[in-house]
Amino acid sequence: MATYQKTGNQTLITLTRAAANSVIVGTAVDVSTKIGGVINVRFGRRSATAWTAGVNIRLESSNRASGNHWHPFAVFTTAYAACQSQVLGTCAANQNVLAMASTTGITAGDVLFIDNATAASCEWGRVQSIVPNTSATLEDALMNAQTGNTIYDSAEIYAPVAIPEGALRVRAVVDGSLFGQAFAVEIILSTIDGIQ
Repeated sequence: MATYQKTGNQTLITLTRAAANSVIVGTAVDVSTKIGGVINVRFGRRSATAWTAGVNIRLESSNRASGNHWHPFAVFTTAYAACQSQVLGTCAANQNVLAMASTTGITAGDVLFIDNATAASCEWGRVQSIVPNTSATLEDALMNAQTGNTIYDSAEIYAPVAIPEGALRVRAVVDGSLFGQAFAVEIILSTIDGIQ
């Protein structure tokens, strides 16, 4: 009987804080020896102003080992609206309460993007509850300490997408060419190997 093992995470697009109207083409990853896997996508706004078009995030596969033979198997289009607040003081890592300057426009269930000055310390969190104009309690604890960072509402975390059978390569393309605001994105691939 075969057993299966997750082989770890690979970045299709590392956490990137992109300028307005940016297009990011991620590096192609060989999945020809994998028996499956999923792709996780997270998106965050970096402006409090609504825009007239979203960012299109395409997950693409190729049935060839090289060349320009890409076909989308999933496409996400982000929403337009956003609002922002500020972390008050310092919120330590491993806590889930964000002291905030304002909670206007933020409700339970919203996904927040915390825009840290250090890109690797940016993170997403889903709001569990709100104390009006005081704090937001997140469903999960922060990974990093957050001090005075800007918080953007209307961030997005999408359901994982399975890589298609027969794919030899996968990649991600983030088309923000019509999105006239700065944004953040991170796309991670987790694959599975079969073990005899």
